[in-house]
Amino acid sequence: MSPPKKNPLLTDGVVLNGKWEILEHIANGGKGEVYRARQTNLDRVVVVKTISLEFLGEFADDEEQIETEIERFHREAIAMAQVHHPYVVQVYDQDSDLLAKDGSEVTVQYLVMEYVPGETLRSTMPEEGFGTHEQETLEWIRNYFLPILDGVETIHDLGIVHRDLKPENVLLDGSTPKITDFGIVGGVRWQQLTRSHHVEGTIS
Repeated sequence: MSPPKKNPLLTDGVVLNGKWEILEHIANGGKGEVYRARQTNLDRVVVVKTISLEFLGEFADDEEQIETEIERFHREAIAMAQVHHPYVVQVYDQDSDLLAKDGSEVTVQYLVMEYVPGETLRSTMPEEGFGTHEQETLEWIRNYFLPILDGVETIHDLGIVHRDLKPENVLLDGSTPKITDFGIVGGVRWQQLTRSHHVEGTIS
């Protein structure tokens, strides 16, 4: 039996801090929720990413860990804001807001990013691989792999390490790849937030 579907934290029409109007829930992740939204003062479509209250609830008896997870979430926005590159998703804002939810008030931690309407890099990769199709392989490297490396180089030059770079964390704006999801970012600019007994990232 599949687990019950979780209701999104934010409903359509909710406006965060008088500026970010939620248009629709897009996806759930292990630690957060993603929404398509509108910046009301500039009338542009953006993405709002929130940290999941269910996820934070797993540490109900560990206030220090809750603060660590919130700090890690906001560090994603800080890291992304340092990077100005055509192959990296832009971040516009980070903040929190107090909202009424199910008869009580909850604090919503969120960040706001560039809206990229396409699929992920995974959609450009055949399940069976490129095999002996040399021309297709070269085109894929030229169109996607090299631009991503260019973005990664800029990230590294700023002393930032992504630590979970995978096809699902590269979005496509048409044919332009854009690196996203810096949630477990590391590097010399930040104090280590990962506890020694935790393994962060994607195990392949």
